[in-house]
Amino acid sequence: MTPATWYAGRTSLELLQGDRWAWIGLRSGDGLNRLHSDLLLALDRLFIELRWAGVRRVALSGAGWMAEGGHHFSAGADLHEVGALDAVTADPFSRRGQRIMAHLLWPGWRSLTLISGVAMGGGCDLALHGQERWAVAADAEGRYGLRLAHPAAKHGILTGFGGTVRLPEILGRQGADRLFRDFETWDETAALASRAVHRIVEPLGVAGHVQDWLGATVGTRR
Repeated sequence: MTPATWYAGRTSLELLQGDRWAWIGLRSGDGLNRLHSDLLLALDRLFIELRWAGVRRVALSGAGWMAEGGHHFSAGADLHEVGALDAVTADPFSRRGQRIMAHLLWPGWRSLTLISGVAMGGGCDLALHGQERWAVAADAEGRYGLRLAHPAAKHGILTGFGGTVRLPEILGRQGADRLFRDFETWDETAALASRAVHRIVEPLGVAGHVQDWLGATVGTRR
């Protein structure tokens, strides 16, 4: 199957869809897949459509992994956009992000986030809201390996996408403090040890692993 472009923007959405499953891919020109407001609105619409279509398994990753060539997950919110927010506009911006996180945690389906390369700030929030979370291992040349971090406080920013709630739930207070307060950056091994991810997958064969997961309970792989 070839992914279709579901939304075209500064960060675009590509979609593979089968019998009660969907794989969403993030793609941008610089590969960092920033979470602009227009992207959050598009993701919200897409998740709603998929829920109404009866999708029961949904995966989210960088679009390149649909063809075995992925890299970064998401560098988070566009800091230029964040810097322009004020007391009035910050609330709807954060609510857009929170709606995406709520979709991933919806109990009517299983969600998987496939995390590789940079996953920082809002991208870290997005990655860790997957009900199941996999990290892609670095290859022999050091490519793809995870850089999971939440440096928002360095910029005087309090995350508005729900990370301050989600991280203690899955990492415990100590683990959440390591990301939020101590500004640690975790590779895939540290993320697995801290329970931020459930599994590490090798770069070769990622698409097959995700498709197997998508088809695990909803029919044969497509």
